[in-house]
Amino acid sequence: MIDWYIEQVFAARTWKLRKEVFSPEGKLAEVMLDGDFEATHFAAYDGNEVVGVLSLISSVDAYIIHFLAVAPDLRMKGIGTALLRYARLFVHTFAGKYLLANVTGDQQHFWTSNGFVLLKQHEDTVTYSLSITDDPIH
Repeated sequence: MIDWYIEQVFAARTWKLRKEVFSPEGKLAEVMLDGDFEATHFAAYDGNEVVGVLSLISSVDAYIIHFLAVAPDLRMKGIGTALLRYARLFVHTFAGKYLLANVTGDQQHFWTSNGFVLLKQHEDTVTYSLSITDDPIH
């Protein structure tokens, strides 16, 4: 059983897991955002180890998820969904109206099961949107 918790963190705390998930053979700079130090970041911890991360950048009345990563050996245990729930509450608290995610690959089930709807599809990416209402969890 995993005894994990989530907290808001500085950008640098997310980089190691971002690199492991999104660019294992690449350079750290490949997973660093231009606006990393202005963005909002959350980390899921198992003890002192970061096992999940989510990074948000605000844009007018929306927040955009730029990275959502869970350690490969801990996927399908609710960590990604818990990070999304935490982000939804954060966006609601700061009066954001939408939460957007630009993703690659076949992740439709994850996003739609968490309340997101397909907004647009491009060749390599899909954008999902979630309207943040008075009740951010439903």
